[in-house]
Amino acid sequence: MTYRNATSALTLAIASALAISQVQAQDNADWHSQDQDRQGQQQSQQRATQGNDLQNREQIRQGLQVKSLGQWDQNAVYEQGQFLGENLLDQDVLGQNGEDIGDISNAVLNEQNKIIALIAEVGGFWDMGDTHVIVPWEQARFTRNGVHLPINENNFEQYQLYGENSVVKKQAFQKKAVIEDDADTGQRTWKLTDLLNDYSNLSNGAAYGYVNNAVFAKDGQLLAVVVVPSGVVGRGGPMAYPFYGYESGWAPGDSTFEVPYSDQERSQLPPFNFQRFQGFWSGQGNRN
Repeated sequence: MTYRNATSALTLAIASALAISQVQAQDNADWHSQDQDRQGQQQSQQRATQGNDLQNREQIRQGLQVKSLGQWDQNAVYEQGQFLGENLLDQDVLGQNGEDIGDISNAVLNEQNKIIALIAEVGGFWDMGDTHVIVPWEQARFTRNGVHLPINENNFEQYQLYGENSVVKKQAFQKKAVIEDDADTGQRTWKLTDLLNDYSNLSNGAAYGYVNNAVFAKDGQLLAVVVVPSGVVGRGGPMAYPFYGYESGWAPGDSTFEVPYSDQERSQLPPFNFQRFQGFWSGQGNRN
């Protein structure tokens, strides 16, 4: 091959490589452009969904008839209250013979803010790996030493969290926010930990405090939520308020719980007295 032919071949190879490179660069540019368009559309859809969600919640709040604190019977919370949400969590699970077989991990509530099931972590007592089970509320029995559940080494599979007989279907535990249309309850459900330890604010958006606890009746009905105010407003101690749940526009996954009362109303309400509350496991880890 002559020098001229070699040079021509090299020139053609370089030109071909440049052409391929330009085509690839254009393809990459087109792909990035399409990807950005897709991301933009997704973000627009997310913003639209969030906007509609906020609008719907605001409409719900405006339509809610909030009972004034003067009409709310706080004494009934002490009289009817049987246990605190924080005390229920991590409570010992007792087997059929009273043996410690695990701990309560969570509680599932329905749209009426009533517990329908307990989630427990069990298994270590039987020399097997720990596993989570879900037990219908009516099968639980409270004692001063813990919560009796009808679970043993032979039947625990009947209470599998994701089993066919589960009180709440599998999708419910995979969604961080609202849990829609549960097959067995026919309504939305949520978990106790979706509420506890959330921040709290006022209806004008001002920061207020955090959700410290929740008070429940014997049948599992949520009677009140306990909020610890922060800063100057928190000097009076923890406060108990009615909880309206979905009716107020609140949803599982929200980072804040709104207290829809004015300064004047809140100032007329005495702090929640943990010492006065007499229920199961009273005095166990009450954070006041």
